[in-house]
Amino acid sequence: MSDEVRRVFSRISPHYDLMNHLMSMGVDKRWRRTAAEDLLAGNPSSILDIATGTGDLALEISRLAASSGRKIGIVGMDFSEEMLSLARKKAAAAGIDDIVFEYGDALKLKYANGSFDAVTSAFAIRNFDDIGMFAKELSRVLRKGGRFVLLDMANPESNAGRLFFSVYSRIMLAMGFVASRHAYTRLVRTIREFDPEKLSSALKEEGLADIRTRRLVSGIAFITTGRK
Repeated sequence: MSDEVRRVFSRISPHYDLMNHLMSMGVDKRWRRTAAEDLLAGNPSSILDIATGTGDLALEISRLAASSGRKIGIVGMDFSEEMLSLARKKAAAAGIDDIVFEYGDALKLKYANGSFDAVTSAFAIRNFDDIGMFAKELSRVLRKGGRFVLLDMANPESNAGRLFFSVYSRIMLAMGFVASRHAYTRLVRTIREFDPEKLSSALKEEGLADIRTRRLVSGIAFITTGRK
């Protein structure tokens, strides 16, 4: 991963959770829950959360699993030590002990082939320097028959959605200015420019199957799922 991307996320780490919740009016929590429910429907026993950030998706997966009496091994990996530190504090405060948060690069995963039953990621993929390499690494560490659930944001497809995002993005930039104007300008740009079809194509090129992308209610967020 590039040093620029690393600097952006390290810089905004103290404000990352608050800004996400404010900019999405709390909808990001529902999006993560939907992704977690999709992932757990496959009954995985080991999960890798790539670019876990401050751990919100990994924590949501753990909570949902626990609510049904399930214990799952989760690895939350990120290349920002600042983000990981916050994730560990949140897990400790919640009394969650089934997540290991550790340093790593999404494009150079340190795990052995077929290490995980499931792979997930939330709100990070559009920032990766090489989507093809991400797809290759995801496929490599996923066991045969394993599933992946990927959550991110992109420009809405409908005219109404695009109009909403035009207003929404201005709010994002105004709020982001408080934390880091450069960082949030970049994040808004990646949403406008990201094409979910490129992600699907990269996953298909790695031989992954049953790839489906669906837009969530807002039209801004989408979930891509599939299996190996």
